[in-house]
Amino acid sequence: MEIVDLGATGLRSPQLGFGCASLMGRTGRKDSLRALGAAWDEGIRFFDTASSYGYGESEALLGGFLRGRRHEAVIATKFGILAAPQPAWKGAAKSVARTAFKLAPSLLRLLQKGAAQQFEHNQFTIPVLQQSIEQSLTRLGVDCVDILFLHAAPASVLEQHDLLDAMGRLVEAGKVRVAGLSGTPEVVELAVRQATPPLKAMQFPCNVFDLSAATAFASSPSAHALVANHPFGGVARVEQCRAVLQALASDPELDADLRGRLGDDDGSVLADVVLNSILSQTGIHVVIPAMTRVEHIRLNVRAVTQSRFTAGEIGKIRQALKKSQGAGPASAAA
Repeated sequence: MEIVDLGATGLRSPQLGFGCASLMGRTGRKDSLRALGAAWDEGIRFFDTASSYGYGESEALLGGFLRGRRHEAVIATKFGILAAPQPAWKGAAKSVARTAFKLAPSLLRLLQKGAAQQFEHNQFTIPVLQQSIEQSLTRLGVDCVDILFLHAAPASVLEQHDLLDAMGRLVEAGKVRVAGLSGTPEVVELAVRQATPPLKAMQFPCNVFDLSAATAFASSPSAHALVANHPFGGVARVEQCRAVLQALASDPELDADLRGRLGDDDGSVLADVVLNSILSQTGIHVVIPAMTRVEHIRLNVRAVTQSRFTAGEIGKIRQALKKSQGAGPASAAA
């Protein structure tokens, strides 16, 4: 895959990254390692995790996987969401939940709702920062993470100058290469507009029904590393997008050749449209879907590296999607 500069941060990465939110949570150890292996073999080198993912187990699994190849990877993690301590029986319960999800994917929303109640959000204090980065470094087995994001941060965090100064000191100490913020497009745009130090990396949700973040940064190159998450928008958004693409394949306002390629039903059109709508001529450097199935990883890599659509055609599809559906609400930050 093509390697791009992540703004002026000094970091470089392929444009497709790997979201680790499901590792050791919805996805067990064996399947998690299989997904990481497939991603690595396909050339993916950007891995996005968090201290709260898998109750810390996501970081530990990723660190073990990257042992011996750390120098080739970009590791991003996050702090600010605390997971409640997990008793031993919860491990067995997670295994049961994974099996239930495989048998009945519609249970996902219910399982996510139950899991969300076990986390404390908006924990942006210096003690939490200090404890979290030390735990992350230990779990990952590294001396330094490439990016440390504030996790699902509200706009008010931009006024916490003592906390931001502490993040800057972690950069100076060499424990973090780049400090960043993960939040809604509105909060990210505010942080970029204010050039809030030391934040030089921004992560935000972006999908074909809400490209507000993509269009906000399209006019000029950003010095910030811009990372889009949750590109498929969840199960409901995927089905909505499929329906709209099927309608576009019959839209007489689009030329016949483009309609034909939109109508190719080989499973890859959705990934092609979603990922390239976010990456093509938007200024966004990396998009990070949560991929746990090997076939999805390969489809997504092929979509980014061998798109069937030109940049101009992606622009037409974006406009047609907007015209057909309008802009939807932003997805929750990962």
